[in-house]
Amino acid sequence: MKLLRLLGLPLLLAACSGVVEIESANQNSRVAYVVLHATSENFAESVRLLTTRTDRPVSSHYLIPAENDPSYNRSRLRLHRFVDENRRAWHAGQSYWAGETALNDRSIGIEIVNEFDCVAPPDITVDDDLSLMECEFPPFSEAQIEMTIDLLQGILERFPDINPIDIVAHSDIAIMRRSDPGPLFPWERLYELGIGAWYDRETLAEYLSRFTREPPDIRLLQTALLALGYHLEITGELDNQTRFALRAMQLHFRPSDYSGEADLESAAIIWSLLEKYRPGELPLPGEM
Repeated sequence: MKLLRLLGLPLLLAACSGVVEIESANQNSRVAYVVLHATSENFAESVRLLTTRTDRPVSSHYLIPAENDPSYNRSRLRLHRFVDENRRAWHAGQSYWAGETALNDRSIGIEIVNEFDCVAPPDITVDDDLSLMECEFPPFSEAQIEMTIDLLQGILERFPDINPIDIVAHSDIAIMRRSDPGPLFPWERLYELGIGAWYDRETLAEYLSRFTREPPDIRLLQTALLALGYHLEITGELDNQTRFALRAMQLHFRPSDYSGEADLESAAIIWSLLEKYRPGELPLPGEM
């Protein structure tokens, strides 16, 4: 009887408040993306930047420390949460992925302490050459990666409708401005654990063989990059914006070479990912 009374309490309260609860079928989760970042700062500075008001305020939902950081004075790593997952954190900035802008509105942001360093003009534009972007990427620790995996597995349990291709790098959604988490982040390892996207080797080999005989032209390559999610205009020229988009894709899916070159392997990776995660969005060469 007591249990029945407890179960009926919310209904009684709703009735007393005058609110009628009828759940609509026309809704979905706010969260559709997860964005992985590296801080470029140590732990203490990352906490300061992500939690206090500044001239350019930023925040994230989570921060993963680094155990070899002198500014982190704990004996083991502890996950830090700054913003509830159901609220908007300010981590993505000006961003674009798969036709959607302002990714802060629909994403969870995860910052990982990693003091990578990129030298580039602060106001870099599509008119600037890719060679102006020079970066050094230190490795992530095993403890950081394990904590990231555990956190992502929990997020996917809470938000199971997130598409694997929508677990992205900061560099994926801001191709001109960002390079993190960089080429040493183990995206393929995460994929093998059921997190995020990766291509199938057999499909890659098939596209490599096909493109060796009939490579896609630049316009088609741009169309494929746009279909996958990257922000660029279709110009038919291998311009700087296309190189930056290619570099972002390579940082994520071909980290052994992220020069931004339009090579056949990069094209084969893009088509393999499209076939797996965005099927039917792109014709093959000769079928247009």
